[in-house]
Amino acid sequence: MMKRTVYRLIFLVYPLVDFAILVFAIMFSYKLYWIMDIGKHVYYQNVQIVPISLIFASITVIIMQIFKVYKNESSLLNMEEIKNVVKGISLSFLLLGVILVFGQINISRYVLLFSYIFSLTFVVAEKMVFYHISPFSKFLKGFQKKVLIYGAGELGRALFREIANSPKLRINPIGFIDDDPNKRNYVCYQSGFNSTDCIRVLGNREDIERLKKVYDFDEIYVAISNINNDKLIEILDYLKAKNVKASFVPNLYKVFMHKVRIDKVGEIPVVKEEEDFEPFYLSFKRYLDIILAVIALILLWPVFLIIALAIKLDSKGPAIFIHDRVGKGGIIFKLFKFRTMYNGTNPYTVNPTDQNDSRITRVGRFLRKTSLDEIPQVINVLKGEMSFVGPRPEMPFIVEQYKEIHKERLKVVPGITGLWQLSIHENMDYDLYYKKNVSFFLDVAILIETLIFAFKGI
Repeated sequence: MMKRTVYRLIFLVYPLVDFAILVFAIMFSYKLYWIMDIGKHVYYQNVQIVPISLIFASITVIIMQIFKVYKNESSLLNMEEIKNVVKGISLSFLLLGVILVFGQINISRYVLLFSYIFSLTFVVAEKMVFYHISPFSKFLKGFQKKVLIYGAGELGRALFREIANSPKLRINPIGFIDDDPNKRNYVCYQSGFNSTDCIRVLGNREDIERLKKVYDFDEIYVAISNINNDKLIEILDYLKAKNVKASFVPNLYKVFMHKVRIDKVGEIPVVKEEEDFEPFYLSFKRYLDIILAVIALILLWPVFLIIALAIKLDSKGPAIFIHDRVGKGGIIFKLFKFRTMYNGTNPYTVNPTDQNDSRITRVGRFLRKTSLDEIPQVINVLKGEMSFVGPRPEMPFIVEQYKEIHKERLKVVPGITGLWQLSIHENMDYDLYYKKNVSFFLDVAILIETLIFAFKGI
């Protein structure tokens, strides 16, 4: 009861924080406009700008509520919430623009533009802070439902990663139990690299009573790959006899990587895979990519030259690094990046996971930290081999190991950035999620998050 009350209070705070940030963004935008002294010099008194900011922020929060931004559910990396933030704020400013035009209200277009940009950036950044900041996450864990995952196999690990990437679910996985003696003390990390975000196998079914006393967990999730019905029923009966609340995960998560719907034949659920057609947005997206690539090349060519010169002065070798990658339909293409490692380093070994890797040059460390090494990929976008947002452009030898489900990601053009940039992961759940949910607002949400990460030097 206490946990539920705390979480309800926390989720009441979200709209209040958004409201405060939106008010600040509008007033900050006006102040910036005033300092820059641009446009037609349409100035206002505080007695005018403050009420307008308060009213507009209130309307925007209401619209975001309609778009289910504050829904007490979660999605992969909270992308649905952030995507709905982009929708809500965009619609709110669109309505404001229409009101200003038809109402013939004298307000600077610069203030409107700045307010939109800063509102979008600040609110998305706030959502990222709530999602990523460790002290906040640790505080919430004290009020979350504690669960054990029965099964440290593929399905159990996938469940752990989904829970770890979905903080709004209010679930804290404290460890695995597994009857396989070879998995004793096995550790599963949230990401593909060693980190503190991990859980381990704490024992087997015989240890459940001991673990209940030690961890006081609330529930056990049974998530065992390829388990037959008899075995599953036996485990559920065993847990019931021990007075342990239990749920089980059907081994269908790979099926739901496709677009499916659930119908009923009488009272029997039937899962049907929907026809796999290319959304209209993907055709429209190509034109957006061309426009953005041309603009980027025009604006960034001085940066391009400065970085190339810095690389040449720092170490021997070409400034541009060319790498074979696999694109849409499995076609191999040449990916361009600024060289960040010493010339002669094997390009097909394991990528560096630490900035102190001896293979990385001094300039390379800066480029990797700021993601500036990705700039030449704008050329790949212009050629149609890549998009600004999409799945990770993977190396050929990795694609050769793909299972059938993994080949789904090859149906979409790879991107300079994507969900995989926001949280390096040991599997392709993110790319498959993107392929299934690709949309304009998802792309905008990913681009904003990527820019915020790059600004922070992550």
